[in-house]
Amino acid sequence: MKYFIVLFAVCISISAQEIKFLGEAKPGGIVIGKGEQIVSATLDNTKLQIDKNSIFIFGFDRDASGKFLLNVKFKNKKVQTYEYTMEKKEYEEQHLRLASKYVTPPKKLRNRIQHEAQLMKSARAKIGKVKDALFMEGFVYPVDSVDIRATFGLQRILNGKPSNVHNGLDFGGVEGDSIRAITDGIVRIAGKNFFYNGNFVLLDHGQGLTSVYLHMSKILVKDNQKVEKGSVIGLVGETGRATGPHLHLGVQWYKKRIDPMSLLELKF
Repeated sequence: MKYFIVLFAVCISISAQEIKFLGEAKPGGIVIGKGEQIVSATLDNTKLQIDKNSIFIFGFDRDASGKFLLNVKFKNKKVQTYEYTMEKKEYEEQHLRLASKYVTPPKKLRNRIQHEAQLMKSARAKIGKVKDALFMEGFVYPVDSVDIRATFGLQRILNGKPSNVHNGLDFGGVEGDSIRAITDGIVRIAGKNFFYNGNFVLLDHGQGLTSVYLHMSKILVKDNQKVEKGSVIGLVGETGRATGPHLHLGVQWYKKRIDPMSLLELKF
């Protein structure tokens, strides 16, 4: 599948302001921008957060397609516009066999599942309130042994039935292996024994960027705790809906589903 990305700048004077970009505009991609004296930036109709160092971030959902316009305004009233055009990406299927309760939960578990979904919704309601770009410390892999068992975006077929897509990376591991924060962040929820997620941690990296770490055997952080890049936040396990010991790493920019590799491969 090819992606067509067109980039141009429109300014109100001949002298253009320089913006440096990290990342790639593509389905599941993330882009970080840094300039000087930026006062505002919008991606289509979405206003982006700008920190004190004129840093901002934006991402594209797994199923993104079409044309997107980024407008950046500077203190001197100059404006630069960037256009990104991409085609919808096609993903492969992944077939798994699971205990039937994880595919069609019995009625007695519905209240629990709904309660846990509400807890996660409340935690995610805090996302976007941190204006600082905590992620500018850069990114590291969450586990020492990089053994990727399932890639981002797969269409999952569970017990022969189409299910939700796989919105993350699965890293194989041994129970008890260390799980590390991929960059600086704040713990928004350290969830214990959730039906699907098992033991997990959701980190807020500022400006709408989050990472979530599922199926832990043990959680080593608490709600609202600040963590640094590479710090151990939990241990690999197989709690929740898991077929064996592994880490599921998920990344979002607000509600956009982001491929974690688009962060892990960035070179700062």
